[in-house]
Amino acid sequence: MTTFATIALSELRTDCRYFSGYKPCNKHDGCPSCTHYQPRGEQILIIKLGAMGDVLRTKAILPALKREHPTSWIVWLTEAGSEAIARDPLVDEIRTFSPAGIAALEGRRFSRLICLDKDAHAVALSARLDADRRQGFAPTAYNTITVWNEAAMYALRLGLSDPLKFTVNQKSMPQIVSEVAELPYEGERYTLTVSDEGRREAAALWTKLFGAEPLPAGTKVIGLNTGCGPVFATKGWTTGRMAEFLALVEKHPEWRVVLLGGKREAALHRELMARAGSLVGRQVFDSGTDNSLEGFFGFVERLDAVLSADSLAMHVAIALARPIVTWFGPTCHQEVDLYGLGEKIVTDFPCAPCYLKRCPKPTFCLEAMTAETVFAAVERVLG
Repeated sequence: MTTFATIALSELRTDCRYFSGYKPCNKHDGCPSCTHYQPRGEQILIIKLGAMGDVLRTKAILPALKREHPTSWIVWLTEAGSEAIARDPLVDEIRTFSPAGIAALEGRRFSRLICLDKDAHAVALSARLDADRRQGFAPTAYNTITVWNEAAMYALRLGLSDPLKFTVNQKSMPQIVSEVAELPYEGERYTLTVSDEGRREAAALWTKLFGAEPLPAGTKVIGLNTGCGPVFATKGWTTGRMAEFLALVEKHPEWRVVLLGGKREAALHRELMARAGSLVGRQVFDSGTDNSLEGFFGFVERLDAVLSADSLAMHVAIALARPIVTWFGPTCHQEVDLYGLGEKIVTDFPCAPCYLKRCPKPTFCLEAMTAETVFAAVERVLG
């Protein structure tokens, strides 16, 4: 039997999905007689850099893509920091948009390249790499954006026409990106893979908040996501309304509400906890604002419901199939599919959606959304 100690170059199966050339694959001691050999098949590259929530919902194309190319090797190129978002059983390789990540793609030939990002650097790269078939967004000679395939024109038009995006369009983003890639969309929910480390971190935080003993039967733990990212701050609920919601929680002694947020929400959490008064430690808790992304995924996985603006937390809840209440003002609710997991609260302001980063009106749409409205939605979602 030929082993790696005596193997010839011509006998190496470098196309095997277990072969790296860097270390043992732990499947066999030699290529020619190995029964675990699995060729990588067609190499397919997906380019979707950010934002994180958009990366997550773009993963809806993976099941159909894998059905069409069952033996393929799927590579995902994303921003550094989004690797945990892109991780999926159907993704074989994740590269970051960095000199090292791009170098790992150059010199390879992809049977299919799907660029789902309008970032100028992303579309420029889609033209530079070697691919038999290209779909999605493409660069022009003027450093502007066009498309590789006719099926991507609808997605391009959405960015060019406010009436089409704000009013006419009724397609969700997973459906739109599936059409860009010329894949059938069967309403499959995008998913998120929670790591063992994320679950361990979440378990430690859970114990810190609630103790080691199981919570009483019938307890419902609800995550209130307090932030919405820095780009569209108008997507967020106001501090006053969130404080009013926390005060209403006393009506349901079995509810436990946990504040979820990042470093930008540290001061906000301090204010909300101060305004929650006697409910702190009894029904209102702060998960902290320095948890890792992996730990956040693990914690959301444990919740009975999530309350969130149109943000990463909303998409994480959807991906983990958690019951959700979410609200929409300046952004398009039509592009978000809750897959039957909860309720959308959509503003009735005639100026919405607007995608404005600052609202010129004295009262903006989500400030008008009352605590009672959200509270009633949570009651319905929890059944």
